[in-house]
Amino acid sequence: MRITSDGFEWVGEELGRGFDGFCLTMVKGLSHVDLAVSLGAEPGGLMSADTTREMLELSPGPWDLPEPAMLGRTVDGWAFAIESPTGSDQAHRLGPGRDMGAAHTVVRVWDSTMDPPVISVTVDGRPDWTFSENHTRHSDHPLTRRLALGTGDVRMPDVYRAMGEHYGLSLPRRAIAERLLPHAFTEPRVLIHALAACPVCGREMVPHRGDPRTPDAFRLVCVFYRVRDADGHPPEGCPGEISGAALAGAVREEPNPKYDNVRMPD
Repeated sequence: MRITSDGFEWVGEELGRGFDGFCLTMVKGLSHVDLAVSLGAEPGGLMSADTTREMLELSPGPWDLPEPAMLGRTVDGWAFAIESPTGSDQAHRLGPGRDMGAAHTVVRVWDSTMDPPVISVTVDGRPDWTFSENHTRHSDHPLTRRLALGTGDVRMPDVYRAMGEHYGLSLPRRAIAERLLPHAFTEPRVLIHALAACPVCGREMVPHRGDPRTPDAFRLVCVFYRVRDADGHPPEGCPGEISGAALAGAVREEPNPKYDNVRMPD
């Protein structure tokens, strides 16, 4: 279908109302297929809108299913994914999500509808602008100056409009509201729990699937992997990782029971 550009001001109202909250990820210069894989989908796991609709009719309620993402790509070259507010809580994507942020411009908007939205923008791997509790620490940022934050009267439509104009963001409203775009499950079929501490700094480790199309890409990485300028770590983040034969005994695996509830159409 033809993807239109409908601006960005409407995002909070439309997604907050029609989706009971949302987690929006936008990445510049990436295909929506690659974004799906970066978020945890299996290669080739994209379902058409019609297939998704049939699957939801055949399966139990969505709360019993793996986390889905609706995906698309704008005419301006942004890939985007829309998930429930719990979508960003999946620990398996922490490592590869930072890979994505280190190489691209990434916009994330998290809105539970119960608290003010949390927004973060990373440009070429470095934090550029954040917004939470209706405030930002980036006081000298042109986007902040434009919004005149700190006056106590910040409207989210104004924030989204200014973001759209500053970063060049626009999404297809009808295609999103009517769920006319492809979907993919982003939860892994096998849940992996790290049992080992980081061999470099001793902190927690998280699964890093890498490119699932590449053999032996899976490894464990430090929770500070590619976290820039963290206290006590190198500027580019802790390099600690465990891979190959060393993974034996360092992870515990279990099947994801949610996939037993998926009923695909014939």
